[in-house]
Amino acid sequence: MIPRPEERIKLAYVHDPPGKPTIETRWRDPTFLAERGFTDVVVADQLSGCLSLTMESADQEVAGPIFEALGQRVKENLDAGLRPWVMEDLFTLSKEDAKSSGGCPFDDDLWRAIATNIQSLFHQLPDLEGIIFRFGEAFETHPWASRVSPFQCECALCQRRGKVGAVSRMVSELEELICNELGMRCILRLWDLGDDGIHADSEQQSAALASWNENPRLVVSVKHSATDYWRHQPWNESVQLDGPPRILEFQCEREYEFLGMVPNWLGHHWANGFPECDEVGRAGLANCRPQDWAGSYIIPRGGGWSAEHATDDFWSEMNAHAIIALTDDPTTDPSKILDHFLKMSGFDDINSRAAFAALIEKSSELVLHLRYLPTYHDLTNQLWMPSNNWFRDDTFVPGACADVANLVTSADRADLLRSERAFATIFAKNQLATAESLFAADNPLADHKRADFILDSYRWAHNFATLTEQLWHRLLDTAPLDRADAKRIIKETLGETPHAPLKCLD
Repeated sequence: MIPRPEERIKLAYVHDPPGKPTIETRWRDPTFLAERGFTDVVVADQLSGCLSLTMESADQEVAGPIFEALGQRVKENLDAGLRPWVMEDLFTLSKEDAKSSGGCPFDDDLWRAIATNIQSLFHQLPDLEGIIFRFGEAFETHPWASRVSPFQCECALCQRRGKVGAVSRMVSELEELICNELGMRCILRLWDLGDDGIHADSEQQSAALASWNENPRLVVSVKHSATDYWRHQPWNESVQLDGPPRILEFQCEREYEFLGMVPNWLGHHWANGFPECDEVGRAGLANCRPQDWAGSYIIPRGGGWSAEHATDDFWSEMNAHAIIALTDDPTTDPSKILDHFLKMSGFDDINSRAAFAALIEKSSELVLHLRYLPTYHDLTNQLWMPSNNWFRDDTFVPGACADVANLVTSADRADLLRSERAFATIFAKNQLATAESLFAADNPLADHKRADFILDSYRWAHNFATLTEQLWHRLLDTAPLDRADAKRIIKETLGETPHAPLKCLD
């Protein structure tokens, strides 16, 4: 049975870029989060090393102050009415335990070491709601700890049981220790996001979760899309599987789609499905949600690898508002959600607000034209990394650009790709013209405090379109080319037409 809206988790998580300074944002403020409708919050994650702080080998001069600050964050969020969580990677082990176990998920000593650290964590922070574990990606933090993939072991048992067996063992161990013995809650994030991973494969996922013993304190979290936060991704079919309660994950700034620097309204698609996947009316929260829906895992800011996120959180705030509303009532008309957000944001004049909303509702189509390459997609039918990830965060990827240019040229489709980029420029230009008209001096929107940021967003989108139209002409003219050729062309283009914060991957 689907929980009542007031029982559904609305979990906030600011995803800082690895190896970069933390994002300064109001989305860490407990009072602000509570006001916006969140119920839960991640107060520390794998980037700060939650479990490593509890290890016997931990340097207390380092771990002590971090743990003290963590305890303060727990208290502040509890005082605001939010339930605090921490997040970690599987497996997070001491150097010694990592070496002795080899990261084998069937090693009993490995699980005893994990249990010791988890017990210590909850003993020191008893007011935590629970812990979130993910696997498939790992970040090193403290020198006394290691993060080991549960799928790297090549012993005979791992070879025989495979990834399904490994995840099944994780489910059994985490459910027994955290949910049964400690009486806490555990969220298992399925994070092997390739198109061959359990996250994308309902059959494997169902088999892996069959070991669940029906403790409702264990929840499984999956992204709403089949793999990662791209377009051309079908709705994740696994959300309707039997087994543990499900949380669905949503990213509001979209790391592959300009990090909140351009308008990107997703409310309609999260509610009803994505049109490029031909699933409108068949997917989305209104049509395809978990039978036992625990709630939503929401990333209002952050994601990806760049620190160059938008200077204003207006567009991500818009999407955060949408998913909170849809979590409460997935049948709500997304247009009404958007109107409510704009009214709440100070767009008081009803006529100009409606015109602005109509423009915003076209923004997801703008992003499709700016970021994706239909010609290449039609040739490859990529599920994982649509358009070969030729661009992500704020960075052009020269090897991917070379591969796209070579394939499209060899298939005699270069003119189609050129026409797509030309149309992207036309579409962005028209969107900008509409925005400039709406925010003209004689319009009620002109004096809005976010007018400059909004107009700059549409200008940024148009500039990106014109720059990349030129870039693809040069790449296609040069094809066949290698990575070095593509890198040279990208850097030359950016040198002639700088567009902050865009750069080329070294």
